[in-house]
Amino acid sequence: MTVPTDPDESRLALLLHASRVMEDAPEALIHRVITRGEPQHTPQHLQMPATAAGSLRRLVALLSFDSAQTPAEAAGLRLPQAAAGAAAPRQLMFTTDGRDVDVRITPHADGRHWCVSGQVLGPDAHGRVELWLDGGLLAGTGWDELAEFRFDVAPGGCSAVLVLRSGDWTLALPAFDLPARLPV
Repeated sequence: MTVPTDPDESRLALLLHASRVMEDAPEALIHRVITRGEPQHTPQHLQMPATAAGSLRRLVALLSFDSAQTPAEAAGLRLPQAAAGAAAPRQLMFTTDGRDVDVRITPHADGRHWCVSGQVLGPDAHGRVELWLDGGLLAGTGWDELAEFRFDVAPGGCSAVLVLRSGDWTLALPAFDLPARLPV
């Protein structure tokens, strides 16, 4: 490295060096993080199978689209249209590690339950998905040949989590609510 001879270049070099130095976190914050510790227990739907825990990767997905948060004018024709007097299906799109998970939530024909269906878009040909409601397992099923899955009788008024497993990974999607009151 050459030493600058111009005073302006020397000052610039010092400023550049100073910009690359990271400041320490405040002591109170460090202490709070250290004393917080690990959670006492992992929710059951997030636990990995004991026999394969060392070989599985736990993926984290981000919600990249939620039709409930998109104004109808902005969605245009991209969203499914509902029949007169009924609510449109809700679509959630989650993104993670080279895959997208498209989830659809629609009222069941009986008017008392929800249908939760979806498709894993990515390189995985086979897998399994579980539907957890308020921390308890409702049902599990394998994906079909198009990586699609469907649960027809999910009751409303609870928090739902989909847990997907395939090959060497597991993914618990962020929780979403199934409204207690179905649209009429």
